[in-house]
Amino acid sequence: MNAVGFHANFDMTNDKRFKILIVAAEAVPFAKEGGVADVIGSLPKALAALGHEVCICIPRYGSIDPARWSLEHTGIVRTISMAWHDFTVSLFQTTLPDAPVTVYFVENAEMFGWHQKIYFGLDRHDEYLRFLLFCRGLLEALPSLGFVPDIIHLNDWQAAPCAPYLRTTYRHLLRQGATRVVYTIHNLQYQGRWLPSILEEVGLDRGSLFNMGGLEFWGDVNWMKGGIVYSDVVTTVSHRYAEEIQTPQFGWGLEGVLSLRHERLFGIPNGLDWDVWNPATDDALAARYTAEDAPEAKRRNRTALRQEFGLADDPDIPVIGIVSRLVDQKGFDLIAAIVQELPDSPFQLVVLGSGYWHYEQMFNYLAATTSNVRVYLGFHAALSRRIYAGADFFLMPSAFEPGGLGQLIALRYGTLPIVHATGGLADTVTDLDVNPDTGNGISFTHYSASALQDALYRALRLYGQQDRWPQLLARAMAHDSRWSASARAYSELYQRTFSFPPM
Repeated sequence: MNAVGFHANFDMTNDKRFKILIVAAEAVPFAKEGGVADVIGSLPKALAALGHEVCICIPRYGSIDPARWSLEHTGIVRTISMAWHDFTVSLFQTTLPDAPVTVYFVENAEMFGWHQKIYFGLDRHDEYLRFLLFCRGLLEALPSLGFVPDIIHLNDWQAAPCAPYLRTTYRHLLRQGATRVVYTIHNLQYQGRWLPSILEEVGLDRGSLFNMGGLEFWGDVNWMKGGIVYSDVVTTVSHRYAEEIQTPQFGWGLEGVLSLRHERLFGIPNGLDWDVWNPATDDALAARYTAEDAPEAKRRNRTALRQEFGLADDPDIPVIGIVSRLVDQKGFDLIAAIVQELPDSPFQLVVLGSGYWHYEQMFNYLAATTSNVRVYLGFHAALSRRIYAGADFFLMPSAFEPGGLGQLIALRYGTLPIVHATGGLADTVTDLDVNPDTGNGISFTHYSASALQDALYRALRLYGQQDRWPQLLARAMAHDSRWSASARAYSELYQRTFSFPPM
């Protein structure tokens, strides 16, 4: 197991400029449900700033208003036969706001345009058909776009079917190795598994593809596996996660497949759009600030946050913030295990999110019966920013976390993360007890309630050292999470992809 982590340390004067097509299910600002949308909305801008010519392709969901985003019809229309039905697919285009990046939208009313939701659910047959239609629609239209990519960069299982299509029906688009395929795993848990009969429905040859070296996975078709085995290189969104997914604990059954591809498996950390997440210009805050005036401004933001949630404004106890899906993966089983101790703890806990019913009910009960726990169920973009700015600590005890965005935002806003040292959290948060001179948060290695409890105690002890606080806030805010470094690492990886023999 020796997945490589890419760092931006190469000479850009020797760097080739590529034509890059990035394919995904969602992208900010057009459609967002998960963190992948932030990546697809930000990485292309940073790549374009390096001189690459970048295009994005996503489906045109019903929630994407053509008038609002000035979508123009490309004139490309294709009829695609799938599942014994003819689907008409059209391509629209616009430009990513504030960047020279063209965005293409695959349009089909039945599969996308009539639906506001991005995802139907992995238990539905039409979920697979719609994203296979998306992939085929893009590949059918590609020769007419006037854009011949050097790199086709696929993201997660929804775009993964492009890879087996590009090795079979659409192999001519790879131009005998002149075009390379990159596949990024944002979360290995969601793999896109379905019955093998779907191959005949979507025009893929079962005889050549449905085997242990191809799409077969315990009797099912696994599209995530297809992205892994049929791409030239595979990436994931942190150095640590690239290593973790080659182990049984984090591999979700694909650890063997990934280990076989370890020489072509790379970890590149996600970045953060510093223009979008900027406490100096954030209109949602009671007080905007830079690192120089952060201590006083954060106190004002904390007071405002407490008022918003009906909490006592006691300067002697810290506020711990959570902005998250309330699910097991995010560590809420650990929080539930210490729930009896929360009412007596010398801190205030502010929670924003939604998820499993039993966690929602747990926080509702705590909010109604304690003086130090409050919750807002659902999502509220402006409130999330006020939590990042007003909290002293940000709790993120995830069982696994491929990359993680919350800890990056917290650091940007001078809020110290408390994290389980896994995936991207381990890459970005350094424990202050282990490294007092360079640390920027609190982390724990063993995934247990007692380890979480110890991390909270250590955070309280740290909060008592108020003479260190201005330095700690400045250090947190100095953590460089900008997309520019990640984009340079991707640029280097694209270049290195051509050093491998074509598949």
